[in-house]
Amino acid sequence: MLGISIFLADRTLEENISYMKEMKEAGCTEIFTSLHMPEDDIEVLKENLLEIASAAKQLGMGLVADISGKALKEISFSYLLASVVTGLRMDFGFSAHEIADYSQKMKIALNASTLTPEFLATLKDHEICLENIEAWHNYYPRPETGLDKESFMEKNKWLQAEGITTMAFIPGDGMKRKPLFESLPTLEKHRHQSSFLAYLELEKSCAVDKIFVGDLTLSEWSHHQFQMYAEGIIPLRVTKELPYALWDIVHQNRLDAARDVVRSENARTDEARFVTEGKIAPMNTINRPKGTITVDNYLYGRYERELQITLKDLPAHEGVNVIGYVIEEDIPLLDYVRKGGSRYSFTATS
Repeated sequence: MLGISIFLADRTLEENISYMKEMKEAGCTEIFTSLHMPEDDIEVLKENLLEIASAAKQLGMGLVADISGKALKEISFSYLLASVVTGLRMDFGFSAHEIADYSQKMKIALNASTLTPEFLATLKDHEICLENIEAWHNYYPRPETGLDKESFMEKNKWLQAEGITTMAFIPGDGMKRKPLFESLPTLEKHRHQSSFLAYLELEKSCAVDKIFVGDLTLSEWSHHQFQMYAEGIIPLRVTKELPYALWDIVHQNRLDAARDVVRSENARTDEARFVTEGKIAPMNTINRPKGTITVDNYLYGRYERELQITLKDLPAHEGVNVIGYVIEEDIPLLDYVRKGGSRYSFTATS
């Protein structure tokens, strides 16, 4: 599940609501915001929060607010309930009794990284409503302070075994948040990775149930990637060496996935032949480094029209035409396309 972060003081209300609408189209279902604000901004904060909450409700999106014990006293729990905030992230300033009490009324997100078996047992002793409890990791603005993947996964597996939903942040690649502008990931390895690649790693291999964009916005391309992924498609940016009509269809890797290449299940079907009429002559039969996109020519007999992406460096073959390349930044996405049945598409770069 994809979520976004909205920081009430960093962008205008109109900009925030516009971003919410855009990300709803990309499959976003929930919003995170922070209520750690100076006291003299409290009335403006409450007004903006009400507007964001109203827009979220109209879009069918949940709204979880990060709050301290001090901030909750300033705003009041009853106001948050009336503002249609659907959950609170309680990191510090709350006792086990208070957390358990609030969990009877709404969803509560605890700090995943610092939650221990002992404190969870204490919460259970206070009759916490486990159905309303989730565990959310922090984002880390300062470089070199993000989490290590191994310990992160270990904690998540324990939390899931306890029946608790886990959440983590990926960096955004649009507007970065002040003051450091170094992105807001949970894992340090993701700090300078693409938002989409970081998302796939968390979703596929890190025992994470919810994934939120930490920064203020996504780039236009990342937004497109998430829109396509909501339809089950991984888009790959490519450079085209030869014109070929099958660039423009959605491909699917064969269920009997090969070790060395991604094989399009669609390219050799009768349905696809109308865009590849006639014999395919040998041309550009050169070496095939990882990420090379190829089409078999007539010298490969019945394999003519087979479209592949190489998963390793392969030598030239007279029956294989090199027609393009996955750009370097998107080559790591091949790890997620190589699984049998994966759907993918090509987008040409200039």
